[in-house]
Amino acid sequence: MDSESDSYEIQNQGNTMKKTIIALSILASCNVMAHSHHASERLTHGDHDHSFDMSEYDVVLSNNYDPFANGIEFLSPTMSAEQQSYFPLSENASTKLAGSFPEIIWRGEPLFTPEYNKENMEKALQEGKIHPELAAMEEAMTNPVIFKLSDRMYNAFGFEGASITFLQGDKGLIIIDAGSTAETGEAMLSAYRDATGDEREVHTIFYTHHHPDQWAGTEGLATREDFESGKINVIAHVDFQKKMNEESGIYLNQQSIRTAYAFGAFIPHNNDYDKGVNQGVGYPADIVMQSQNKSFFAPNILVDDLMIMKVDGLTLEFFHTPGEAPDGVALYVHETGDMVGGDTIQGETIPNLYTIRGTEYRDGLEWADSIDRMRRYQPKTLSLHHGRSAVSQERVEDVMKAYADSLRYMQDQTVRHINKGYTMHELSDSIRLPEELKDHDYLRPLRGSEYQNVANIYAGNVGWFNGDASELAKPAHKDMAQLYVDMMGGSDAIRKAADRMIEKQQYGEAMQILTHVIRVDHNDMYARGQKAVALERWGWEQSTPGWRHWALTGAAELRGELDGVLDTMNFFGDASKFVEAPTDDVMSLIPTRLIAEQLNTNETHVINLVVDGSPYLVNVSNRTMAVDNGFSSESADLTVDMSKQDLVHLFLVKDINVEESTAKATKGDIKQLQRLVDVIDTFSPFYLHLR
Repeated sequence: MDSESDSYEIQNQGNTMKKTIIALSILASCNVMAHSHHASERLTHGDHDHSFDMSEYDVVLSNNYDPFANGIEFLSPTMSAEQQSYFPLSENASTKLAGSFPEIIWRGEPLFTPEYNKENMEKALQEGKIHPELAAMEEAMTNPVIFKLSDRMYNAFGFEGASITFLQGDKGLIIIDAGSTAETGEAMLSAYRDATGDEREVHTIFYTHHHPDQWAGTEGLATREDFESGKINVIAHVDFQKKMNEESGIYLNQQSIRTAYAFGAFIPHNNDYDKGVNQGVGYPADIVMQSQNKSFFAPNILVDDLMIMKVDGLTLEFFHTPGEAPDGVALYVHETGDMVGGDTIQGETIPNLYTIRGTEYRDGLEWADSIDRMRRYQPKTLSLHHGRSAVSQERVEDVMKAYADSLRYMQDQTVRHINKGYTMHELSDSIRLPEELKDHDYLRPLRGSEYQNVANIYAGNVGWFNGDASELAKPAHKDMAQLYVDMMGGSDAIRKAADRMIEKQQYGEAMQILTHVIRVDHNDMYARGQKAVALERWGWEQSTPGWRHWALTGAAELRGELDGVLDTMNFFGDASKFVEAPTDDVMSLIPTRLIAEQLNTNETHVINLVVDGSPYLVNVSNRTMAVDNGFSSESADLTVDMSKQDLVHLFLVKDINVEESTAKATKGDIKQLQRLVDVIDTFSPFYLHLR
């Protein structure tokens, strides 16, 4: 079998399916889009996210990797343990099994100083300033433990927002995911060793998907020296690094700000109950937000749809499980029946089919199908990396079936009612999980919510138009607000009505009418203060942390408490990190920053850019820019040789001009390049409630 790649075919239910193993001795390039947003220390790093700042992550490559020298044997997919049926559940299994979790063999103190103690929590509950569901989950998620799932598999839980799994081989240790920082990764490994007495060396690390809380703690688990020497097997999906690029690229400015709202990173924290409330899937330990020690080892074994390997006495079956992440991969251990699902089961919460910070569409049916694929292995244990794990075949099947059923219910009922003419908002307000599912202990309203999931399904399949033609004839944004203010009797009448609504605890209604007043006049501090009160009180009632954090951050914004905080954010300041990104990715960003209105009528440019020897043909016409990678034109107006470093400084960081760069024209006037630089935009932080 070739050490760099091999492919083979299997028969599966009458269809020939090509399965590819890709075992790479080295990745030719490290496709990590590197950007910087050095915010204040309150900015949450390690976003479960999915929009993240690569500037703080260190990427390590190995030139010396040979999987066969490490004892790996790749096996035929005909040896798959996937079955044709699911484990049968007994009657009322969900009720009987609720609250049952793996054996705890080690307990420790939190890695951080708790932001509020039990007394403060009880006070907040009494005052109605935190939802009881969120408070209960807080206690469960802030105490580090080591779970024993089987004689070979252990799970470190409660150390930070993400968990990791330890799998004992015959001679060494396999670790699944790495946590959010080297410090937390090291702490989890140390606790595992204390709990088990296992001092075997780590030889394999498996990343279940590309989110940074799965890989940023790698150097707390193994040394870069061992990795660079080829001793460490690093396994991930073939699209692992591609998905990193996509989520840290074009929309980074917008997603960075919205992520900070969703995670409460900008909340002033001037009381004891707003600080660091968990995300419904785990607790963001202080060290995660403060640490700069975040890195990963570039994968050297890549999984496509299915890969089975023998390593250190264990048969490991990796298979693709898109859903929560498009590059999700699950692991099944043949000898023990253990399974690691990564975040395909997100924990003890309704699936987060849509993240309000804004991400690409997540397909609920694809996600449910991935869970069903996991179910067909009939695993005896399921190690989760958010929330507590599950043991026993019946408990695991019950959890996975409920999760898949919840996704299908929301998807199917939304589609049914779309076909009955219902609009997005009508459906979001009405579709809720049935009684059989809503009380399941792994479907709590602690991360996702039916409201946002249903809206996501509608928008992802039907789009924004609700069918009412008046939507096509709306007045402009601010004109509409002025119309509402005038028709409701003016700003003063609205402010008085809002006071009455707030007194009656009609917070949503108050927020809606005050939005128009504030939109007309951003300096109306009384209306801003009223809406801040409504947002804050509404936020305290929410069990979904993203809703709570967004409301409390919005209240801080309206009160002016974020003034100066957003200004400290430097999203694109570290040019060296842009230089580490692939040139193709850097070039793909430039057209999205073209200031079209500053181009002259019929202005055109045809430029051959040669960046570190690689050609790019840039065409500007009709106030648009097209970039053709790998092409050049003999009829170009300008041909320029330049380094990627100068490309980044000129077009993205914009801290030099062409004369200060090393760019050299081999044809045409170099001033044409400066003209192009002059019409490329830069981004600044922006507010979300003062629009």
